[in-house]
Amino acid sequence: MEGRGLSAGGDFAAPLADLAGGALEPGSDGPGVTEPAPAPSPACRFFLAGGCRFGTRCRNPHPGALPGAPSPPPEPPSKKPPMKTAGDVISRILWDPQLPPGAFTVGHLDRFSGVREDAFTAFSWEDLASVGPDVLAIPQHRIQYFKYRGRVVWDKASRLDDVFGSTGGGRTILEVMEEEAGCPRAVGTGDGGSTGGCPPVAVPDGGAAVLEEDEADEDEPGAQRRPPATPRPTHFVAVRITSPELRGSVARLQEALTRADPGLAEFCAPLPTLHLTLCLLRLAGAGEVQAAVTALRELQAEHRRLLPPAPFLRFRGLGTFRDRVLYAAPAPGPEPAGLAHALERGFACKGLTVVPLPAHACFHLTVAKIPAGGEPRLSRPPEPPGEELGTQAVESLCLCQVGGGRRTDGFYSTLAELDLY
Repeated sequence: MEGRGLSAGGDFAAPLADLAGGALEPGSDGPGVTEPAPAPSPACRFFLAGGCRFGTRCRNPHPGALPGAPSPPPEPPSKKPPMKTAGDVISRILWDPQLPPGAFTVGHLDRFSGVREDAFTAFSWEDLASVGPDVLAIPQHRIQYFKYRGRVVWDKASRLDDVFGSTGGGRTILEVMEEEAGCPRAVGTGDGGSTGGCPPVAVPDGGAAVLEEDEADEDEPGAQRRPPATPRPTHFVAVRITSPELRGSVARLQEALTRADPGLAEFCAPLPTLHLTLCLLRLAGAGEVQAAVTALRELQAEHRRLLPPAPFLRFRGLGTFRDRVLYAAPAPGPEPAGLAHALERGFACKGLTVVPLPAHACFHLTVAKIPAGGEPRLSRPPEPPGEELGTQAVESLCLCQVGGGRRTDGFYSTLAELDLY
């Protein structure tokens, strides 16, 4: 009996020990009872998409991945190089003896008239708090671009820096000066300058000349032939003349011309085609045409965001190009040049070819034109001195095609017409 009691006690020793101090194994509710195995974790959805950044440390399985093979680290986001500020450009022009301040112009944002240009030397670059009320000064954050002899060398919107080369363009102002030193310059460009690069023609006798977009195979009378390397425009951006007052004045001028010489009637510009050209383009294919329309829409959105007042072009007096072209020019002002520069900047950012005008000071409205080969016999009809021909508000822009025919209303074939307001 004693042996059997010891044996019985030995038989219950292990279960009692488990109940007294031994813990149950995980996954069991007691002797002989176990829980089902947990469900496997779902596959990592970022790995399946090819973008898991945890690699082997991820808590979710990567099916098909090599064991122990770390996933490649994520590529750091590309960071644009810092651009030199307008203050840096001002200091360089002021203190670098190699740079002539008189050759630079400043495009700045005026809260009333939009973007306008003034000579660099016209400003006082002292601290604004120390200048007097009759001194021309401007906050640096209003500066939009700098030009050297009509060529844009620093532009805030497109991150162009040809002064220091800080944005990776590979060109500095000294190289630009060497390039411009070998380029012929147009006469009488004024502060407006040219669109950038080498001006394509030199205007003799102080006359203004532009390429007529409706006759792309001819140069404007009064200008030398363009070099063969200069591309011919295929499209142009213009302000259509819709003012009844201005159209009426042009019609009266044309009637005076035909009364004096009935043979000039065929050379008078039709009233529905009257316009003022701001920019010439050479577009290859539908892709570049769409890019030009996109650039115009971006300019439209920026214009509506800034909400500058609508500029008015006041036409006063007449002029001629070597007795072949009779034109009316708008009164001098920064609005046409500022708008033309904004157009060129937007098109250049899209990689489009901008055909430079000979000079931005030569914006004009053609009244009559005798083509090359004809006898030049246009002269100014008598009109009261100082008479204003009319005013045109710049509220919309038209992207037109050279040689593309006419619309039903008589204007040039228009690919896009955008309202600025």
